[in-house]
Amino acid sequence: MKCKHCQLSFKQEQMIEKNGNYFCCKGCESVYEILRDNNLEEFYEKLGNQTLNPVTIEHVNKDYGKYIQKTKEGFSEIFLLIEEIHCAACVWLNEKILIKSEGVVEVDINSITHKARIVFDDKSINLAQIIQNIESIGYKASVYLPTKNEQRATQTKRDFYAKLIVAIACVMNIMWISVAKYAGFFSGMDADTKDILHFAEFLLCTPVLFYTGSVFYKNAYYALKFKNINMDTLVISGASLAYIYSIWAMFSRASQVYFDSVAMIVCFVFIGKYLELLSKKRALDTLDHLRSFLVSEVRVLKNGEIKNTDVEEVEIGDIIELKEGDKILIDGVCISGNVSLDVSSLSGESLPLDVQKNDVVYSASLVLSGNALYKANALYQDSKLARIITLLENSSTKKAKIEKMVQQVSRYFSPIILTCALLCFAFTFFVLNLGFEEAMVRMVSVLIIACPCALALATPVSSLVAISAGLKEKILFKEAGVVEDLSKCNIAVFDKTGVLTKASLEVKKHYLDETLDHNELVSFLSLTSHPVAKSILRFLNINQYDRIEFDKVENFQARGYKAFLGNDEWLGGNEKFLKENYIQTQSFENTHFIFAKNKVIMAVFELKDKIRDNSKELIDFLKNQKMQIYMLSGDNSFAVERVAKKLKISNYKASCMPEDKMQTIANLNQVGRVLMVGDGVNDTLALSYAGVGVSLKEGSELAMENSDIILLKNDLKSLQKATQIAKKTYQIIKQNLAFSLFYNALSMPLAFFGLINPLVAALSMSFSSIIVILNALRIKK
Repeated sequence: MKCKHCQLSFKQEQMIEKNGNYFCCKGCESVYEILRDNNLEEFYEKLGNQTLNPVTIEHVNKDYGKYIQKTKEGFSEIFLLIEEIHCAACVWLNEKILIKSEGVVEVDINSITHKARIVFDDKSINLAQIIQNIESIGYKASVYLPTKNEQRATQTKRDFYAKLIVAIACVMNIMWISVAKYAGFFSGMDADTKDILHFAEFLLCTPVLFYTGSVFYKNAYYALKFKNINMDTLVISGASLAYIYSIWAMFSRASQVYFDSVAMIVCFVFIGKYLELLSKKRALDTLDHLRSFLVSEVRVLKNGEIKNTDVEEVEIGDIIELKEGDKILIDGVCISGNVSLDVSSLSGESLPLDVQKNDVVYSASLVLSGNALYKANALYQDSKLARIITLLENSSTKKAKIEKMVQQVSRYFSPIILTCALLCFAFTFFVLNLGFEEAMVRMVSVLIIACPCALALATPVSSLVAISAGLKEKILFKEAGVVEDLSKCNIAVFDKTGVLTKASLEVKKHYLDETLDHNELVSFLSLTSHPVAKSILRFLNINQYDRIEFDKVENFQARGYKAFLGNDEWLGGNEKFLKENYIQTQSFENTHFIFAKNKVIMAVFELKDKIRDNSKELIDFLKNQKMQIYMLSGDNSFAVERVAKKLKISNYKASCMPEDKMQTIANLNQVGRVLMVGDGVNDTLALSYAGVGVSLKEGSELAMENSDIILLKNDLKSLQKATQIAKKTYQIIKQNLAFSLFYNALSMPLAFFGLINPLVAALSMSFSSIIVILNALRIKK
């Protein structure tokens, strides 16, 4: 007797009976009641004849709070790995049971990786309740970690490899038999020998169709179950029809058998799938390199002892020990010792970086030599390495506009092909009267030669390769769609300070009042991370000072900032800011900073910009690409004009507030696609309004968060490479789409009129997919 939930068979006396239903255990009984109470009994119809594992319900006692992130809307977001998912019905059930939970706002489960993104309101439901809801219906949930996903991908690759080996071994033997069989047609062969060869082909063909081809059957089954027709449906329909016909022909001795064609069809198409899998794997090689940093433990100094601690349990302020060969996973500051670091994984810098006391230690670095202790100043999930890996993992799931359009076309492609195949059979059998065998062969050829696969692969594989190629050049595309958007940009807008000019400025002139307390000046300058303040601190070169804590610090973007010390008011900023506060000052031609105490000017610094390396080359390159160039800056008109003349930029604006930059971007959006490059907090609005926002790694956290592309190398040459990659990618996508459409338009009539047999059709279909993949791989060059 079968259990009502898991559908496994047990003896009746071993089972639990309730209301006429039998269950193998209390877990299955509980799940059945949950589904019934939520009107989700449709799950059993979707499950069909498949079985499940008996349910073991565990109580959740783990603290997963540190894995929860906040969305821009203020909701909580968590990524979980749901185990025991067997099919699309399992995905459907989990999504339904979660979305019915009070407080769950959004659920998205990847049917391949079993990774679930869940957005919820923590005021209505907590994570423990969400996990209990998942486990209450018989599945297991845990926090998603990239290393687990990597193990799953490796297992998938092994399964594909085993099936491929079986297919190739069987096909090679079938080919030898086919050579003997076809040679016998010309030299003469008795019926018994012919029957033996046919039966040998049958034995070799069967594992290819049902073991190697199981992936096609499985995908086709789920597609039909949810009322879809895909490429796998076409392939396996054609192969199965030819296989069944060949069995009939073998036993009736009435006609030719096609076991060799069936085996080769499945083998060649599977090779295409395997190459697709490998191409995606190669495209993610750089991500795999970053993932190699993901060890589970670090050495933490606590109570005078070094203890191995899970990286997720490290808190801000913990002291971490570094030794030669260690991989750094968490950002921090060195407090003792010195080490030499390989930082090439993120910055691309080939020379080792020597780190001493008070130097910053970044994640994704490798300790080449030395020993040190450093204090963690971020949690693991907030470190640069973790954030970049998260962005990369999510980037390939966000589709480009052209890919969405192609997917809409692909949805109707397979049903049209199936209709054409049936019409081909009817036309050949009833109109041309060429017999059942010829009609069947032509129909199989039409089913197999049509390739929605090449059409569907044209965009995603190209985007995936582009993201990988970008990362190898230290360019991070946050989404696949950004590559397409960048290729279409015809207007480029740049911030000046920190982008076209170096973040570090040179102090050319300065004035310091005799009564000025240097401790007060340095402490005040340390309140901001603006490039001007940093440059002045470097110029003053005061390493030891008594830090003063100011009160009521207020920032005024693109102008300056204000702070109080007791009853004293401190101001720092440009001449416009001081005039707003009723302090008269002279006009300046260069970038400047004025420091005032109680309305009295105590210090003045005049600084000069250094043009960033490759700025001129980038501007010339973009002009050659027929792009309009604009420069927007919060700096004074003299400094902006001087940089504009050096770089030959005719469109520029000075003294821009953040709102001014945003409005300019909004106006330019009306006439073209805008690329905006900025690095500061005052560029955030403009970056979010632009078609494509670009920031440098040394820019503010807010700018990087609101940009679409991050230049990890802090080199404008990277933006030129990003533009070249984007344009090349879009060109190759169009080539792939054109080839796919031309291939199908040419091959379909040939198969319809019997000019191509099933074997040639399988080869053609596989080669069309391979050509698309190989063409996409050209982006790497």
